[in-house]
Amino acid sequence: MSITSRTAATPLAAEPQRRGSWYTQPVVWLGIGLFAATIAGCLWLIVVSARYDDQPLPIDGRVFGVPTQPGPAR
Repeated sequence: MSITSRTAATPLAAEPQRRGSWYTQPVVWLGIGLFAATIAGCLWLIVVSARYDDQPLPIDGRVFGVPTQPGPAR
């Protein structure tokens, strides 16, 4: 019996399966796929770049006005 209407309360039916679950949303799967592709691309770039050494650049002791070697000790 309900306190406000003084009628017998009816039991609620079993709740149907929710259609708004996260795994049924295509935008979530798109986001997961994009994230996985980004991580795979980063790993691929790291692996490929580790195979090649950088050639040293010919410099005259200063790069953008900053000395490349330490100065004399004081």
